[in-house]
Amino acid sequence: MEELNQNQKDPGSVIKSIMVEQEEKAREALDPLMVVTNAVNSLKEREREVLLNRFGLADGNKMTLEAVGSKFGVTRERVRQIEATAVSKLIQKPTKELIKLLKLVNGYVAEMGGVAALEGLAGYFKIEADQRREAELNALRLTLTLDGNVMSLPKADLLKIGWIKRGLPVKTIETVLSAVGQILTTAGKPLSEEALWEQFSGTAAFTGSKPAVTPMMLKGILQVGSKLAQTSEDKWGLTTWPLVVPKRIRDKVYLVLQRATKPMHFREIAEAINQNYPGKTVLSRTVHNELIGDPRFVLVGRGIYGLKEWGYQPGVVADVIKRVLKEAGRPLQAEEIIEAVLKDRQVKRNTVIANLQNKGLFKKVAKGMYTLTEEQK
Repeated sequence: MEELNQNQKDPGSVIKSIMVEQEEKAREALDPLMVVTNAVNSLKEREREVLLNRFGLADGNKMTLEAVGSKFGVTRERVRQIEATAVSKLIQKPTKELIKLLKLVNGYVAEMGGVAALEGLAGYFKIEADQRREAELNALRLTLTLDGNVMSLPKADLLKIGWIKRGLPVKTIETVLSAVGQILTTAGKPLSEEALWEQFSGTAAFTGSKPAVTPMMLKGILQVGSKLAQTSEDKWGLTTWPLVVPKRIRDKVYLVLQRATKPMHFREIAEAINQNYPGKTVLSRTVHNELIGDPRFVLVGRGIYGLKEWGYQPGVVADVIKRVLKEAGRPLQAEEIIEAVLKDRQVKRNTVIANLQNKGLFKKVAKGMYTLTEEQK
């Protein structure tokens, strides 16, 4: 009853929720590569073969005009003509499924304020990093080629592969990216979209932008910036920052631990690196060497490491016991010492007890009570 009353009070939210759910179902029902391939298969044989090869829809490998011309024994110009004719036919007589795909793509571009990156579209359609990925991305490229509402972003140092709504000046995007770069450089750390908008909306780049930049547009522009990347916390930073786009193994180790928010065994860290940063396989012993040599990491158990910034202090179990007793400023029961050590180290209780038997460091002053030796005070 309470839920019903809430919906009656806010019918707009109910309608919006239904629309979002319908869009989600429509998106899940469409496979962009299958839709585009089926549309291309409706063309004449030569037109079909040219588009399949030019856009790499079969194996993900796009072919040049010259390569396609050599394959079919025609000139580059003839290939260009066949491609233009084939694209024109798909625009004039799209399949029903292609119309649905174009509608979804246009909806996404609108959500991004008229700016969309290829990577963003891949995420929207949940394209996975598998052997089909390149062909699926190429299917999206062809889809956007057929869309008269958008145009490709030019090749530029600041821009990734993407598209903008026709009529939106590319200069606006470049101006915004330049301003965002200055904001991040000044901050010296990654910032959330909200924080970036708050700072950007107070700059001359915002007040002088025509058309006016909106939070939605900023979201899309951030995604097409080649010098920007998101962290695991969904904040934006510069690609030159190692903790945004890590290149060294030790930085990947740091990000894995930061994402986990808890200590991990060095073998687990190696597995996480190989999973999150595909490429050359990282060996667990290499990770262990990085952990040992970097003061950001603290050994908190047998092969288990945490971040120093979490409050862990370097040293073996005996060092932790010494700190506990010094901070207490008085003798402590063995159980008190054990509990304090286990908050800082992932070791067995017997390991703490064994360390307390070191008469050069600790002295038993009563039944089950210990303090530091005179030399250690």
